Amino acid sequence: MDTDFFGEGVVIAVCLRSDGGVPKYMQKQITIGKYGVEGDYHSGAVSKRRGQEGRPNRRQVSILAKEVIDGLNSDLATEIPLGGLGENVVIAGLGDLSDVREGDMLSFSSGVTLEVTAQIDPCKDLMAYHDQLPKRAYGKRGVVSVVVGTGTLKAGDAVSLTH
Repeated sequence: MDTDFFGEGVVIAVCLRSDGGVPKYMQKQITIGKYGVEGDYHSGAVSKRRGQEGRPNRRQVSILAKEVIDGLNSDLATEIPLGGLGENVVIAGLGDLSDVREGDMLSFSSGVTLEVTAQIDPCKDLMAYHDQLPKRAYGKRGVVSVVVGTGTLKAGDAVSLTH
């Protein structure tokens, strides 16, 4: 199978939260287990998402570009922290991730591999930072993925994107 290499970036922050909601909280490192970030609310074989309870979890790990957070903070004069939009992994160097599609792979230097399952639509919870945030984040809210390869992630790990 041929793959197209889209580039390489770096992990800026890793985050988790044991209960639902935003923000997720920065950690020194996170463990990516078979079904997501160990200790994170969204980890597990089955979904806890409203309306999808009991279905296979296709949203085990969320990834967002730091460039998006920086742009939103600049445009809206906000101070959204890393993890503030509910992401588990913040990366830089691969653009805003709006061109990433289902089936694309994120491979990290630590050995973790994630398969993208969807783009994330912004939710109303993000209005906690600014009433225009969901609208401004539409199309660049990041991606969700399932775990293909387990391991640990920390800031400074390299990440590559392939199709």
